[in-house]
Amino acid sequence: MSRHSFHAVFLCGALGLGLAGVPTASAADVQAEQSQPALRVTYLLYSGRPNPVVLVTDPEQIRSIEKHLSQALASGERVTKAESHAVLGYTGIQIERLGATARNSASLVLRGDLLRTSPSQATVSRDVAGIEELLLQWGRELKVLGDVELSVIRQTR
Repeated sequence: MSRHSFHAVFLCGALGLGLAGVPTASAADVQAEQSQPALRVTYLLYSGRPNPVVLVTDPEQIRSIEKHLSQALASGERVTKAESHAVLGYTGIQIERLGATARNSASLVLRGDLLRTSPSQATVSRDVAGIEELLLQWGRELKVLGDVELSVIRQTR
């Protein structure tokens, strides 16, 4: 699937959801989704207040995100890299698998060309930056990220 096709999947999903009823994750949402696969996408932007979160439950969107993550992991170079010290501002996008199939799955954090799979392990791939950009655009289309947030993110990347 090309980068533009990936973007189209997200755009179609956003339009299908309707912008007024954008699902955001809460404790009740997570409990309700535990039996079916879902992804929680968290934009790690704030320190001291809740980060913007989107709950992805559409099977086609989940497959698309998982496919792109798998491609980045397969095409990238694995590196051992210690986690950065705590910093204020944008630190990436966290993707958590939810549901029965996600019990043994660690969350992933992507930023730039780095896809962190654990505190000390990561994969470097140009594909990661494309996934990050598409998720940022999706967050904007779903109105969980505004122009100010996107400006801050782009300045700190």
